[in-house]
Amino acid sequence: MAVTKITPSVSGEFCRVRTEDGLELNGLYVGRSQKAKAKRQESKVAYPDPDPQPLTPNPFCLVHVHGWDGNFYENRFIDHAAQTCARLGLGFLSGNNRGHDYVADILRDRRGQKSDVRREMLEVEEQSGVRRSQKSKGKSQKPKVPEYVQLGGIYEKLADSVADIKAWIDFVVGRGAKRVILQGHSHGAIKVVHYLATTRDPRVCGLILLSPSDDMGWAREKLGERFLWVLARARELVRAGKGRQLLPEKDFPYPVSAATFFDCYHKGSITGIFNLSRTDREEFPELASIRVPVLLAVGTVEEAFVGSPRKYVDDIRACMANCPSFTGAVIDGAPHNYLGHEPELAKVLEKWLKGSGLVVKWPSARRK
Repeated sequence: MAVTKITPSVSGEFCRVRTEDGLELNGLYVGRSQKAKAKRQESKVAYPDPDPQPLTPNPFCLVHVHGWDGNFYENRFIDHAAQTCARLGLGFLSGNNRGHDYVADILRDRRGQKSDVRREMLEVEEQSGVRRSQKSKGKSQKPKVPEYVQLGGIYEKLADSVADIKAWIDFVVGRGAKRVILQGHSHGAIKVVHYLATTRDPRVCGLILLSPSDDMGWAREKLGERFLWVLARARELVRAGKGRQLLPEKDFPYPVSAATFFDCYHKGSITGIFNLSRTDREEFPELASIRVPVLLAVGTVEEAFVGSPRKYVDDIRACMANCPSFTGAVIDGAPHNYLGHEPELAKVLEKWLKGSGLVVKWPSARRK
């Protein structure tokens, strides 16, 4: 059987990190790894290399954050972005967050955690669907082995994404990156803006927002008059301790728990960051807080926002008036996941990276 090549070939390192609250996440890192005399920075990964070699670091690394129910490998534009970064001498990392796929059994290891983080996790354990190999008896004991937590997009809480993004940034810094460009797609764009607005992480020097979703406006448009009824029903289930119960398909077109629906669509939710249809917001302080160069790209087919693509871009530009530079791109004919338009998106990315001042020529090792 003939094999058809549909995306660029990408060679990288399969990697794992552990978040501050003990979750193990998987990803792919693509970057130069040449022996050097400079001491390698320590990487806070779940399983460090047994005999790590010093690396010649990439001065910049692009860290990709996937969207709701997505993952680090599914969208084909990831392959093109990785190839573009490699060609320009940047590192590239695409990593899962705890909201990957619809349902995901994620390992959690609380050994070595800070007591306040462990206490917080214990409080929500019953809501997280913990599965242990055996139940503890008698006195409360620390788990001696990792345990599985059932999460994924159906059960995620948006605010938790801060710990996931930080873990991946720590990882690439451990691989030698000096500065990080955060890239978020769809729901991931909400997460990267929330991360930077919340942490003011000085290691982040740029933002790439791919089809950021106006979840509030989109949901109200799809559900119509039922939106408020479904939101109230989700609230009731959460208050009754049934937050993990799934909403019926007639109430929402995608699988989602009551707790996650309420987290995403109550007034004041983090998803309101891109509510440019202004169904639930009039002010956007998170966007106004961004003070790094920004690239925003959207498609024109089945996008996750309300109104025309050009107006959406212009409205976001107006809200991000404090960033030093803003580049907006509308890719005609491209759907929300850019399927079939990946090369066009890659060209936009490459042009922005070259013109933003974020990319410097990094010399290769001398031949002996």
